[in-house]
Amino acid sequence: MAAQLALLGEPGRLALLLAMRHAGPIPVSDLALVTGMRDTAVSQALRLLRDAGLVVAERDGRVMRYRLRGEHVGRLLDDLLAVLDSAI
Repeated sequence: MAAQLALLGEPGRLALLLAMRHAGPIPVSDLALVTGMRDTAVSQALRLLRDAGLVVAERDGRVMRYRLRGEHVGRLLDDLLAVLDSAI
């Protein structure tokens, strides 16, 4: 769990997870567009998130779409945002 939470400490990875939370299954190119990251950086971050069990990849024809790996990841993000909002 500590390793998964550590992944959330990097702004780019957190932005990717939040984008997936709001958009649902989404391809790398769209994730790069909404986060302002390069495709290669998105791909590297997704590999780490996938290895940690936070996201899964699904093939849609020739396109790979990434989504959160279960509602528990979405709830974690929602709780994190609620804590941050209350601290501001």
